[in-house]
Amino acid sequence: MLQVFDEFREKLDSVMRKAFGHRVVLWGYGYTGRFIAWYAEYYHSIKVEFIIEDNWGRGMPYEFPLFRSSLFDFGYKDVKDAVVWLAIPEDDRISLKMHEHGYVKGKTYFNFLEVVYGNKYISEVDDSVEIFYQKKKGIRDVQFMEWLEYVYDCNLVTSIQTQYFDNRNSGGHYYAITTQKEIFPILDKCHCIPSENDAIFDFGCGKGGAIISFLDYGFKKAGGVEFEKKIYEVMLSNFNNLGIDIKNTVSCIYGDATKITEALDDYNWFYYFDPFDESIFTATIKNICESLKRKPRKITIININPAFYNVVLNSGYFVLTNQFMVNMRQRVVDVFVSIIN
Repeated sequence: MLQVFDEFREKLDSVMRKAFGHRVVLWGYGYTGRFIAWYAEYYHSIKVEFIIEDNWGRGMPYEFPLFRSSLFDFGYKDVKDAVVWLAIPEDDRISLKMHEHGYVKGKTYFNFLEVVYGNKYISEVDDSVEIFYQKKKGIRDVQFMEWLEYVYDCNLVTSIQTQYFDNRNSGGHYYAITTQKEIFPILDKCHCIPSENDAIFDFGCGKGGAIISFLDYGFKKAGGVEFEKKIYEVMLSNFNNLGIDIKNTVSCIYGDATKITEALDDYNWFYYFDPFDESIFTATIKNICESLKRKPRKITIININPAFYNVVLNSGYFVLTNQFMVNMRQRVVDVFVSIIN
């Protein structure tokens, strides 16, 4: 685990440890709510049993596990004895509801925005700043990368569409962050226990969020390639702010992913989150195969949203060893492992 997340984890853990032996009601199911639910189960085996969400329409299936805040009004014993986690700002309506039903702040109900950010959970940004350097505006989410923006002045969260790219016709896709919440379950499915000799390479590494997650998971070396120069520069700034060694620990390349050849020999894990069109993807897979011929070793390819999975299979160097879905927008993940001759 990276030390930059120690304080963040302790803030969450200090609340979640108090939930042992209690049912949990989670109020708010935006990104913060989903993150808290994931974190609680992943790190503490605490499963949220009730989810309060007032912003859902009649089109929502009834079997979807959401309740309205009126759940507190029914005298239901499982809720009455529960701990409440707020994943949204606490307004007068929420405070009154908690007070009316006997919940005490800091004892039986907790506001995670305040636990993590204090009274600074609203981010102000300068809209005149170029999109590459803009940070998220408005209510902060409770999640790893926004913590880094809040404490270490990083720039990780804001998505960037290809229309803003200098290389908009390069065959690359838009920038969006991927974090521990998505990456850790995938690596777990791969039975990944990084050793000193393991290294992972991210094709289309963006602002560095996935690489930071790989290091947090336990990889001692990570690398990547990014074709958009301003995004690449933001990534280097993020690593500098976090004190990450960009010579020995992280090696990221600015340039064309199809031109990366011998540098791939230093890696045995390769990560794709739908970064390219088919022609570029095909070229990078060919380069991995050439690396495998130069330096025989076990290679694992993680491919999220695997639209071009046949490219890997038809190479003749890899077999599909796992295929599963994860809790993210593009849900399907393929895992390929090199064939040992």
